[in-house]
Amino acid sequence: MPDYAKMTIVTPDREEHVYWVQPGKTVWEAMEIIGWDTGGACAGKGTCSKCKFRISGQISPISPGERERLMPEEVRNGHRLTCMTAIEGDLTVYIDFWLEGSDAKASLLGYRPNTAGLPVYNLEFFIPGMDKEVPIPIYDRLKNALAGYRLELTPENLNYLAGLDRQGRPALELYGLVIDTERVIKVGRPREKVFGLALDIGTTSLFAAVVNLENGRVEAVASHSNMQRIYGDDIIARINYVREHDDGLAALQRILINNLNSMITEMAAKSGIDPNRIYKAVAVGNPIMLHLLSGVSTSGFEGAPYAGIFSETLRISLTGAGLHTNPDCITVILPQLGGFVGADTTACLLTLRSYQAKTWLLLDIGTNGEIVLNHQGRMWAASAAAGPAFEGGAVTCGMRAGAGAIDRVSWINDKLAMRVIGGSIPRGICGSGIIDLVSVLLQNGFIDRQGTFTDRAEAAFTSRDSLRGREIIISGEEAYAEKPLVFNQEDIRQVQLARSAIRTAIEIMMNEAGIDATQLDYIFLAGTFGTFIDPASVTTIGVVPPVDLERIKNIGNAAADGAIMALLWPEEVQAAEELKTRVKHIELALHQEFQNLFLSNLDF
Repeated sequence: MPDYAKMTIVTPDREEHVYWVQPGKTVWEAMEIIGWDTGGACAGKGTCSKCKFRISGQISPISPGERERLMPEEVRNGHRLTCMTAIEGDLTVYIDFWLEGSDAKASLLGYRPNTAGLPVYNLEFFIPGMDKEVPIPIYDRLKNALAGYRLELTPENLNYLAGLDRQGRPALELYGLVIDTERVIKVGRPREKVFGLALDIGTTSLFAAVVNLENGRVEAVASHSNMQRIYGDDIIARINYVREHDDGLAALQRILINNLNSMITEMAAKSGIDPNRIYKAVAVGNPIMLHLLSGVSTSGFEGAPYAGIFSETLRISLTGAGLHTNPDCITVILPQLGGFVGADTTACLLTLRSYQAKTWLLLDIGTNGEIVLNHQGRMWAASAAAGPAFEGGAVTCGMRAGAGAIDRVSWINDKLAMRVIGGSIPRGICGSGIIDLVSVLLQNGFIDRQGTFTDRAEAAFTSRDSLRGREIIISGEEAYAEKPLVFNQEDIRQVQLARSAIRTAIEIMMNEAGIDATQLDYIFLAGTFGTFIDPASVTTIGVVPPVDLERIKNIGNAAADGAIMALLWPEEVQAAEELKTRVKHIELALHQEFQNLFLSNLDF
């Protein structure tokens, strides 16, 4: 067996990318190392059957176990599961579709440039020239000119200034680079452009924005899949990975930093901005992601009571971990609200302060759903372990939103009408489509309140038995023997579990506040998923209480909006800290009503 093998990856636009990989490893391991997203969700264990691509070349023969996980047509077309295919020599992997659009979160940004109250970053000032009669060192003259500021200049910067300071020269016009309103970290000329980095670190996807700190303009944005997914789709899987591997924490931090660096490189290419001009960063996300970003142990989240190492505002340098910014860049992590409710929720709340006098729910629905209730100046927050169903996971034909995903479903002329992202042949169904589909099935009597298929479903759809219970074919019936898209009883059960987790959290918080659904002025849906779900469908299946649809508002990527606000205005960080003191965190698993409410909410 050769020491190295050539792996060629052919993308949907027919571009070829060549890598040298180690024989003996699986294709999944090789793609993980070079940073390609396989679409798998089981950390290479061979249980999710989603890391499939056409592969040719010197690879291991297909095993009976792998064959069982692929359709006959897929086997004939050369599809293999990357985690069950070993590299024996040169090979080619064909990526027939992009797994996810690169602007999934970027397109949802609601922030608009605002220069009101922006701090001064380039401070213009003068110092007297060197007086030969009374020579005063240049550093001392700088301190006199910048009284009230804290000078944190490097020796290299002082040497540069000394080169400007010749005897007999008149006053020097200089610019001081001011960070955090009081720290002058660089002095020189000409005036230097100053940029900041806003980060929304999600379990599934990452968002980044480069912002001009002097005019508030967003110069470039990027959104990528979180490549930590290769170690599991949810935060519990990643906590377990850290616990079970000596280098687990370092590995997950390294993957995340590499992820962010690729986004910074992409944004720099788009905007022409030098990453070395990024002097400030703000990061938000759920507590696990923020601990992994910081390289801090997640052991506090392994069991109740769930508490990490930090929840207050944290200021750290990530340049030592390899983040491609200016070496002086400090990353501010906004405060978390408690348990699994993170700084992304805090950032969302920053954008909703004009609604403080109203009564509302904020929902950011995902694998780990965060919910906040605001009523009469008080707030309650909880995290609901909804599972991956609302993001396409744990569903037979589920997938993340991307090319080929069914994202809208309705019932027209006695048949399913579906919208497919990209307009291509459907490859699966994503979260918004799943909620629509269950709503259609419920409204038309194809499932009962317990989620069981009825006789009406048997008459309306082609159906059959499966290992996951009775299933209906929702697309591709003409290819019945090959690879139709199906929806079965276990899929419905996964939706019921996710729905019940969210609804139970809402009911517990409303009970704490002593209110009912009639008193809700608004329900705000945040995040990528919250933006694209149909308010009518999410109400029909009971994820949220029954309210007039005009009260349900999609607020886009509010976490990123809040992160940008905190990046630009220091007082927003103080506001986030004040918000934390007003929020009561509810640990649902320990709440006495949780179990009974959860069971009762399983029925539609």
